[in-house]
Amino acid sequence: MKTQTIASVGLFAKLAFSQSVINSGNGFGTYYYDVVDRNGCGNNFANINTGFVECNQFTGLSLNQINSNNVVAMNRTLLASNFAKYCGKKVVVSFNGVPSSQQFFIGDGCERCATGPSTASVWNPNGAPGLDFSLSGLDGINSNGCFAGHLDISWQILDETLYNFDTNAPGQPTGPVSGGGSNPGNGGGSNPGNGSGSCSWAGHCQGATCSTDADCSDPWGCVNGICGGSSSGGSTPPPSNTCSWVGHCIGASCGSDDDCSDNFVCNSGKCANP
Repeated sequence: MKTQTIASVGLFAKLAFSQSVINSGNGFGTYYYDVVDRNGCGNNFANINTGFVECNQFTGLSLNQINSNNVVAMNRTLLASNFAKYCGKKVVVSFNGVPSSQQFFIGDGCERCATGPSTASVWNPNGAPGLDFSLSGLDGINSNGCFAGHLDISWQILDETLYNFDTNAPGQPTGPVSGGGSNPGNGGGSNPGNGSGSCSWAGHCQGATCSTDADCSDPWGCVNGICGGSSSGGSTPPPSNTCSWVGHCIGASCGSDDDCSDNFVCNSGKCANP
């Protein structure tokens, strides 16, 4: 456990070092929706899933339309103070000091998170600092999420955009930012797409239809209208998920060594053994 904790702290530092932190804190993680497990934990998320997120201010965009369980709601007051600063930004969440590998991004506002003292350390359902997740997202942080209803967490919001909303990317198509292996999926990066593979961008995995390489999750390219070959040609297996930073294992696309997990290095645009 000690070795695991040291390694996870090193990973958290690696993430924070490579991108600027625009907000961080400690508090409580809760859940309010789920676009996949619509009746999970004895709930019925059908209505809440149709609700519009606050990060799309000019046109309505529902959780169902985004179709990702990685949408995170943050302090509503802070979010409204600068939508362009926070919307679509990557969130690294830690439980017991261990960072989650899920590709969370800010997309909505949380009233509970904006009520009460920002330094409160005792759970209060009427007001306590923290973030609001999908049920699957919270369970991905810790499997006790459903049973407990809330988890003690810490977080860092990074200056890295995973999703374009009309508030943070006006004039750009609304949707996940392509490239770099940062496409948001529906949980912890293991959801099947429209083909036979599994990857971090559900619906854009091996076998899915495509028009360009940008329509396919890394490391696949668009070959004859189907995601399946690597962008450099040939057939490439999906990145290994047997490392501490899912989506950044052997075979994942990279720009530098900082994009690769553990001791892997960036070799010719792909994470590989040193």
